[in-house]
Amino acid sequence: MKRLVIYFHYDPAGRIDTACRIAVQAMQKYAKVLFVTNGTLTPADRVWVRQAGAGRIERDNTGFDVGAYKEALLTLGREKLAEYEEVILMNFTLAGPVCPLGPMFAAMDARAELDFWGLTRHYAMQSRRFGGAVPEHLQSHFLALRPRLFNSDAFWDYWQQMALPASYEQSVILHETRFTPYFAAKGYIWDTYVNTDDLCGVFVNPIMACPAELLQKRDCPFFKRRSLFTPYADELRRTDGCAAGELYRYVKAHTEFPVDLLLASLLQTQPMAALAKNLHWNYVIAEPAAEVPDLAALGLRLLRYTLPAADPVTDWYNKKASADADALLGRAAQLFEKKPLLGVLSPALPLWQGCAAARRTQWQRDAGTLAEKAAVPVGSDPLPAPNCGWLLVREASFLDGIPPCTTQRDAWQLALTAQAAGYYAAAFETAAQAAARADVLDVYEADAARPAVVAKHLGRLIKHKLQK
Repeated sequence: MKRLVIYFHYDPAGRIDTACRIAVQAMQKYAKVLFVTNGTLTPADRVWVRQAGAGRIERDNTGFDVGAYKEALLTLGREKLAEYEEVILMNFTLAGPVCPLGPMFAAMDARAELDFWGLTRHYAMQSRRFGGAVPEHLQSHFLALRPRLFNSDAFWDYWQQMALPASYEQSVILHETRFTPYFAAKGYIWDTYVNTDDLCGVFVNPIMACPAELLQKRDCPFFKRRSLFTPYADELRRTDGCAAGELYRYVKAHTEFPVDLLLASLLQTQPMAALAKNLHWNYVIAEPAAEVPDLAALGLRLLRYTLPAADPVTDWYNKKASADADALLGRAAQLFEKKPLLGVLSPALPLWQGCAAARRTQWQRDAGTLAEKAAVPVGSDPLPAPNCGWLLVREASFLDGIPPCTTQRDAWQLALTAQAAGYYAAAFETAAQAAARADVLDVYEADAARPAVVAKHLGRLIKHKLQK
């Protein structure tokens, strides 16, 4: 089958990361690829596209993926598209493949009755964010179109009349949730390659809710990058919060896809706090090591800094966490051998509520300055580490040497510097602390379910704020 893939790409620095290159090269075995980027590629990345044998369009960063697809289709024109038997609209938000693509194309080639098909579907739901009633639809990260559809007047009218979205939400409303029902209503037949019908009553968005399930048991060749950094509060509203970790472990252990290279790339473009929450960069050390290894021989260095003064209880718990961490130094050092992208490690924040409050207050004071100096997104949430005035660092994560670290702001800046080099910061705690943390969450969850308790806590908070 003669295919064309219109591959949408975006990177704020104009780079094409390893995951994009793998996807393009995999698709080139089955199709000609037109690479469309919203922005300007670096010279080296432009050379890669040419040497890969793909076509290229560089355009202004307007209209999200919808704008890229529209410009590519209208640039090619109806007559050129008619030369193909299938046209695929695909974007960089998919990572993979983690398995051969041949079975997918063979299975869908055999379904000659289809006018268009997709990798996965999103089930119907209600969403104020996306305009109210959201119909069941093919997800726009991978849409395969056939001649009966793309040679029709209806198809070209759809794209010529398409308004360019000014936000992600508009992109979903104007195109992603509209495309499938719009053409289905005109009699065009569609389906997905990945069958998730049995999950319809469980998840509205299976590729995000249970990605490892789709890869492992349903032959899905791709997963969403966003699984690793989606807002964690959203994850907890629709899942148990383990999806990203399960996905990472499955891809790492059971496929040849270089997921750590993807992670290093995401550290360049996403706030570390988002990745840390989804991937649970909070490790448990069960017991001290028999001896402390030679840190210098392992390429590690232990640093200490002075925490901002806080109330006596907060100061006491922070100092205790730092002292307790000294006894766990040997086990902490071993984590760097197991976690190749770990750059900065510190004790987890104590459970005493004053410690979290003090850290957030300091973060709010420092975030603006940190964002001005950082080469990576800083975000609104504090970094997962460093905490408690204690940190262990991998020297290789500091390309220009380890900078001085005397304050909390210095420590955060140090973590952001490591992030820019493709390394992350994480925290560790003892098994006893982990058990206590789980019990504390149970208490908070129980309290949150009782309006009277919530009102009491709110009143106490207002009282303390007024007293200050």
